[in-house]
Amino acid sequence: MSRSATATATSTPVRPAGVPRPARGPAGPRLLLVPPLRTGAPRAPFVVLIGTLLTAGLAGLLFLHTALAEDSFRLHDLKVRSAVLTDREQALEQEVALEASPKRLAARAEAMGMVRSENPAFIRLSDGRVLGRPKAGVAPPPPPAPKPTPSSSSSADATATPTPTPSGSTPASGR
Repeated sequence: MSRSATATATSTPVRPAGVPRPARGPAGPRLLLVPPLRTGAPRAPFVVLIGTLLTAGLAGLLFLHTALAEDSFRLHDLKVRSAVLTDREQALEQEVALEASPKRLAARAEAMGMVRSENPAFIRLSDGRVLGRPKAGVAPPPPPAPKPTPSSSSSADATATPTPTPSGSTPASGR
């Protein structure tokens, strides 16, 4: 083999089976034409897609803004309600504190007929032991009943109900 035959054999590219050999022209290998690329995409689907995306985005923003405004109103109502309930709680606490004052408790106990003990006993809660010797309280004597005066007795007799006689009829009725 000659040197030129060796060079030609080594410079020829190897083709896979089934690939046609390019035709040779006077200036060398001839290139095949490739179909032209589409340079302009159809505009209508693109415009519709962009319009849909913008509309969906605006609708989403509108929905989000409406939800936030609704929550803002709900939050305001809850704050007002909380303030009213806090005021009511404070009023009730003051009422309980007033009713639990020692003077009020003593007045209510006396109104129920309880008497004050001069020597109270205490119970220690940790072990239940009674400290001190209790004495029963002594009730004060009841106040004397007011005696009728002569001027009040005549008006009281006129308004008083008649008393029945032994025969079962009242003297005013005459039966």
